[in-house]
Order: sequence, then C-alpha cells, then structure tokens
Amino acid sequence: MWKHPYGDHPKGYFTYTNSGIVNLNISAEKPLVIPPDSEYTKQLTLGTLLDNAAGYFGTYTIDSTNSMVTHHVKGGSVLEYIGTDQHRQFIIKGDTLLIGDPTFKAGKRVLVREE
Repeated sequence: MWKHPYGDHPKGYFTYTNSGIVNLNISAEKPLVIPPDSEYTKQLTLGTLLDNAAGYFGTYTIDSTNSMVTHHVKGGSVLEYIGTDQHRQFIIKGDTLLIGDPTFKAGKRVLVREE
C-alpha cells in the first residue's frame, strides 16, 4: 500500500552537487496554515512540523554497479537520520531520477532535473 504523507504532489528539491553534497528539502502539497497574528505564539509539535516539511543534508557516494546512492547524513530535521548512512536504489532515465528504498517495495520518488 502506497502512503503519501506529503500529499500526491509534494514540493521540494533533492540537490546533488558535483562535489558530493546532497541537500534534500520537501514540503507538503498543502502547507501548514498558521494565521500571521499567531505565527510566533502558536504551539507546534515536532510531529506537526515534520508532517508538513522535512529536510536533511550531508554528502553522498554512488555505487554505480549496484545502482545505489548513499546519503551520509550530517544534519537536518529528520532526527533519526543524523549521523547515519541512508541507502537508496536509483534509476536514471534521461532527466528523470527514480529513487527509493533498496528494493523500491516501500516506495520511490520520481524526480525531474531542473537547470
């Protein structure tokens, strides 16, 4: 069963630099709405925030033989990823990157290159 925690059309970027830096930011299709008069006083939990946006950064390495990219997470809002290696299976087709868990069984993301 597919789950879409950020909606069917989330927004964000997976940025990979030639120098080996990865930066991932994603937000929900429908962002969290907080009225301007309460944006600094409304109590929010970490869970509420992560249900609407998340991100992490670090470095990456590629195992092209096995079509695997490993994100070496240095920091971000996904606390359980910090200091870990996150392995992702990938397939590149033209300007499209399919990336997901090592078997693609739990899910995959379809990313399109931007200039």
